[in-house]
Amino acid sequence: MKALKALNTIALAIPISIALLGVFDENFLLIALVLTMVTGFMQVVIGLLFWLEYRNNHYIQLYFFVVAAFFVMLLLEATNDWLWCLPPILCVYLSILIYTKK
Repeated sequence: MKALKALNTIALAIPISIALLGVFDENFLLIALVLTMVTGFMQVVIGLLFWLEYRNNHYIQLYFFVVAAFFVMLLLEATNDWLWCLPPILCVYLSILIYTKK
C-alpha cells in the first residue's frame, strides 16, 4: 500500500511541478499538459493494482465504471463540456481511495 501511495504522489507531482516551471518558460506548460495524459495512464495502473489488493471494494469498482464510461463517451464523440471535468474528479477520487485505506 505504501508503494501505491508513493507512486500516486509521484504521478500527481510530476505535471504539477513542471507546470510551475511555466512561470519561467511557457514551453513547460505544454510539457505539463502532455504529462497529464501520462498521469492518467499511471492512475489507471495504480487503480488496477489497488483493485488486485481489494477486489471486493465497491469504491474501486465504481472508479473503473466511471473510467470506462468516460472512454465510451469519448468514443461516441460526446461533446458535453462536463465530460472534461471527469478526469480531474477521477484523479481526486482515486487519491482519496488510496490515501484513506488503512
